[in-house]
Amino acid sequence: MRQPLYVTDALAVGYTAISRQPFILLFSIGLSVYLWLGSAIVLALPPTDVQDIVTQWLGTFHAIDARTLLLITNVIPVLAPGPEATLPPPLYLPVAQFVIAVISLNLIALSLSSGFMVLLRQMILNERSEWKITLVRSLTVAYHLAGFFGIAGGVLGPLFGLSVLIVFYIPAATPFIYNGWILLGIFALVGFGLTPEIIILHNERPVAALRKSWQLARRRWFAIATFLAVCTIVEVGFAQIWRALATQPGWLAPAIIGNAYIGSGLRAARLQFYRAHAATVALS
Repeated sequence: MRQPLYVTDALAVGYTAISRQPFILLFSIGLSVYLWLGSAIVLALPPTDVQDIVTQWLGTFHAIDARTLLLITNVIPVLAPGPEATLPPPLYLPVAQFVIAVISLNLIALSLSSGFMVLLRQMILNERSEWKITLVRSLTVAYHLAGFFGIAGGVLGPLFGLSVLIVFYIPAATPFIYNGWILLGIFALVGFGLTPEIIILHNERPVAALRKSWQLARRRWFAIATFLAVCTIVEVGFAQIWRALATQPGWLAPAIIGNAYIGSGLRAARLQFYRAHAATVALS
C-alpha cells in the first residue's frame, strides 16, 4: 500500500507545537533583531597600492556581512536585511580579526541552534526535562552537528575550489558548472537534508545520521523531495513578504515575529516529518 506523504500532518503538528509554546520564537526574534539593528561585520579593503592576487581575492569579500552569509552553522530561521534596508554603519575589520569574528559567530550560532533544536524536540515529543539534561543534550547535539558541518565542508569545499579553477581557466564551462551545482544541491538536500533532524531526535553521530538519512531517502525520495520543496517555497516566499514589510515604517517588529513563527513552525514540522516516515520504514 502506498504510504501517505505526511506533508500536511507534519506542518499541522509543527505549528501546533509552536502555538502552544511560543517562547521558542525568541531564538529567531533575537537573531533577526541583531541582524537589523546591529552593525554589519565586513572585511576592510586592502591598501590601494597593493595589487597582488591574494589581496585582490580578499577584496572580493569586502561586501560580505560575516553575520549572515558566513553563519553556516545556523539552523534558526532569521530575517536577514535586504539591500534596501537602512542599517547602522558597518564595522570594518582586518583579515585576522574578520576570521576571528567569523569563527566566533559560527560557534555562537552552533550553540544557539543546538539549544533551539533540542527544545523543539522536547515540544514535538511532549518531553519535560530538567534544564541540566537539556543543557547536556544541547552540548552533545552541538558536537555532532559540528561534525556534520565539518563533513559537508570537507566534501563540498574541494569541489567548490575545483569548480572555481575550471571556470577561471575554461570560462565556457561556466553553465555546466552552474547547472551541476544545482543538481548536486538538490541531490544532497533530498538525500542528506534530514541529517540534522536525525541527530536531534536520535542523538546519532554524524556518519551514522548521514547513513540513516540516505537509507530513508532511497525509500521515500518523492515524499522527501515534495516536503522539502513545500518548506522551501513557503519559507522563501514569506521571507520576501516579511522583508518588504520590514522596510516600511512601524512594520519591522511584526515582520520579524511573523518570520519567526513561519520558520520555527517549519523546523518543528521537519522533525515530525522525519518521525512519521522513519516509523513507517521501520514497520514496513
